[in-house]
Amino acid sequence: MRIEDTAQDTAKEETAPVPKEEDIVKETWKTMTPGKKLEYLWMYYKGVLAGAVILILLVCIGVSMYRGMHTTVLLNVIVVGGNDLKAEWLEESFAQYADISEKDGVLQMRTNIPDDGGGMTSTTALTTLMGAEAIDVLVCPRSVYEDYDSHDGFMDMKDILGEKASQYGDSVMDTGICLKTGSFLEKEDMTTYDEIYAAVPVNCQNPEMAARFIEFLLQ
Repeated sequence: MRIEDTAQDTAKEETAPVPKEEDIVKETWKTMTPGKKLEYLWMYYKGVLAGAVILILLVCIGVSMYRGMHTTVLLNVIVVGGNDLKAEWLEESFAQYADISEKDGVLQMRTNIPDDGGGMTSTTALTTLMGAEAIDVLVCPRSVYEDYDSHDGFMDMKDILGEKASQYGDSVMDTGICLKTGSFLEKEDMTTYDEIYAAVPVNCQNPEMAARFIEFLLQ
């Protein structure tokens, strides 16, 4: 090989375009499995994704609150980390228990707030709903209950249940209830956590219906 040819090859290598980062990402993306793609998106865009989830939740909450202003809402129940497929079942079961018909008003059972261990998504959503007085009964895991209870966020169960409070034994606490293993919510896979707590916020708008729902959970 001539020296001139070697020099020309070297020059071509030096002047060859360097692949752009976006091109490298595109080529790598094509070879990734679905699991790897999700892992990549979470690693580099988790802030954006978390923000999007919070925005969607706030929009849903806003729509629900707007509808509530134009309809007779008998009860607002939040089930943290609830099974979305069971929301309608819970509503119908309580309506039957309390002898509520459509002409009486509507029951709102929300199950779209995730059980994320007190993360930003659930905290933002619950704080918004609490501030808007849009929660009559909160069903949640122990950590969430203890967090809000430590800030005096719940009503006294004796004020809610009256003399009936003593009938349920240690399932009834000072400011909430703890459903024992084998409760019908657990059997229906309503939640994924073992200990199911329920409480009535101090700014509850429908205390009488909230009391009936608490009794419904304790049956």
